Amino acid sequence: MKAVKQIMLVVLGLFFFALQGCSHEDYIPVPGPAGADGTNGTNGIDGTTECATCHSKAHTGPIKASYALSVHAIETLHETTNASGATITLKTSEYTNRTGCVQCHTSQGYIDKVNGDVLKTGTGTALGFPAYPGGKQAISCTTCHDKHSSFDFKNDGNDFALRQGFTPVVLATDASYKIEMGTSNTCVNCHQPRAIVPTTGDIKLSNRFGPHYGPQSTLLEGIQGALIVGSTPYPAPKSAKHRTGASCVTCHMGKDSEATNGAHTWKPTPNACTTCHAGGTPTSVTGYAADMATLEELLVAKGAYSTTTNSLTTATVPIKVAQAAWNYVMLKQDKSNGVHNPAYAKALLKNSIEAIK
Repeated sequence: MKAVKQIMLVVLGLFFFALQGCSHEDYIPVPGPAGADGTNGTNGIDGTTECATCHSKAHTGPIKASYALSVHAIETLHETTNASGATITLKTSEYTNRTGCVQCHTSQGYIDKVNGDVLKTGTGTALGFPAYPGGKQAISCTTCHDKHSSFDFKNDGNDFALRQGFTPVVLATDASYKIEMGTSNTCVNCHQPRAIVPTTGDIKLSNRFGPHYGPQSTLLEGIQGALIVGSTPYPAPKSAKHRTGASCVTCHMGKDSEATNGAHTWKPTPNACTTCHAGGTPTSVTGYAADMATLEELLVAKGAYSTTTNSLTTATVPIKVAQAAWNYVMLKQDKSNGVHNPAYAKALLKNSIEAIK
């Protein structure tokens, strides 16, 4: 048996070496006939075609035309006083003497604020300083929009690349509160109060008393008014229909009905309104104008408001009068005639009127 196994091993070894001898290093294969052509692939898109999706007059022309009609482009003029006490008129972007000003009044200031960079400061009356030269940093396209964040135009569409993006906005006057409105967060950054509602004591008024011109986002949110106790209940924050079913962008940047509204004019377009309001475009809340007139008359009687200057006086008034004045100024500066948040606006007005009658 042992001999048989040895013989088998010898045979297998010889067979292995025989196979080795069958190969030849100089073997040259004979080419066969050419096969049939495969199916052509899908033609690619020229690189410049993708770029032209955004970088073309057809795309940028209407945006630039509508932006030119906006208040951001035109710049609102304000009267103020300089260091010498003289009255001067300044454009929006000329207010650059404080960090609280530059972050919304200048392009680079806004960019630095959103990026979390240190805002520069300076002295003087808005004459500007190197980082934010007064009058030279008006809000523009690149203030709100960064450069490309995506090149996948097929799936992502035109690359808006908003600097704020979808990051919630922490309120300037309340670090514990964040407002989340999607792409409208860009608007919230600057359209929010810069002062705090007074709560106790006698208050000295001034022509700058109030939330500071931009209370739109907090009025829409239903917060930061003076919640004077009265017979009209205040709605819960975030409950307004324009807050739950719309947004800044929905109403102010909707499809234009004509060249002077919608898109980057930021003027509300009827097309956005009639999506929900089949009866037409609401321009004010019922009873709003009458209540505003009544509250103004009461503030005049209390020495808190002057119809000559159309502004608050410098009187020192009781807290209820000061809070009523705050609500009046907040609603006046909001400029939506109560439309942003009808129930909240109504409660602020009714309870303010009751408190100082």
